[in-house]
Amino acid sequence: MRQTSEITPFGRRVKIRLLEMNMDARELARRVGTSPVQISRILHGKRPGREQIPRIAQVLGIEVDDTEKDEEKNA
Repeated sequence: MRQTSEITPFGRRVKIRLLEMNMDARELARRVGTSPVQISRILHGKRPGREQIPRIAQVLGIEVDDTEKDEEKNA
């Protein structure tokens, strides 16, 4: 049985922006230079994404707030 986890606040913002841009996680991963699995892990807080979070934000044209920066340090 698969264990599910909730998406982080940053992950929710990313998902919304992906819909707005008509982009999927596979395309985002390609543009960021990582895998779709890694993107999912970051958005669900299973990986810190120290390098990828700023790239994700840049690709999507969103800002990373201080709370999200703290989350990536603590993950």
